[in-house]
Amino acid sequence: MKLTRNQQVLQFLNSIESKNEYYATRSDKSYLRLYDACDDFHLRSTLIKSVWDYFVTQFSSLSSLKSTINPVSILHANAGTGKVLSDCPSDATQLTAMNNDVICKKISDLLNQDSAVDFRYSSEVGDISHYFIMGNTGNTREHDIVFTQPVPTSYYKEIDSTRVGSYDYLEYYSVRSLDFLVKGGYLCVFAHPNKFNILRNNKDLSSQSKEVYTQYNPHKMDEYGCLIFKKK
Repeated sequence: MKLTRNQQVLQFLNSIESKNEYYATRSDKSYLRLYDACDDFHLRSTLIKSVWDYFVTQFSSLSSLKSTINPVSILHANAGTGKVLSDCPSDATQLTAMNNDVICKKISDLLNQDSAVDFRYSSEVGDISHYFIMGNTGNTREHDIVFTQPVPTSYYKEIDSTRVGSYDYLEYYSVRSLDFLVKGGYLCVFAHPNKFNILRNNKDLSSQSKEVYTQYNPHKMDEYGCLIFKKK
């Protein structure tokens, strides 16, 4: 029986697991991006590029290919295959990828292997709601940029018993992501354009941040777009 592409990717991941060190080739990385069981599979490369193009205008260090003493700290709260982080145009960064899927984490680690070798990338399996199991205690690490791509789930409702935990998934992960930002930091929410107004009308988002950038394809409203907010 012929294996599906996803099964072939899993087979590849299993084959390299026993090796102490495996350095993924450019071909390997292109192939791993075809795995479609991670949420970021549906993010178009043109959308990702437009987001990074915007951030380059906000952070001068992102226009440099070289690492710096004060790197831009970036968190992806549900990184998927990690292609958003791996497409970052600069080495002047400190990248953190969170995932709730082990396979997606493995792929993200391979796509961001160059950054990991330079100690500019780390990853973990988990959900940001775990930081609020005892309420908002202020123990979250703060970053300059946070990415999130909320997908339907009620998992966080079993963890976060605060008022924010009563929100639907889109509002919850967007609002909670603000807790991981420095003042003046940027939150990029990947969502479908027909749900943008849900975020715009959220009182927590509007009181704690300001919308500064919008990107979507008006001819394909079923595709992901993004809203970027700047924390006040």
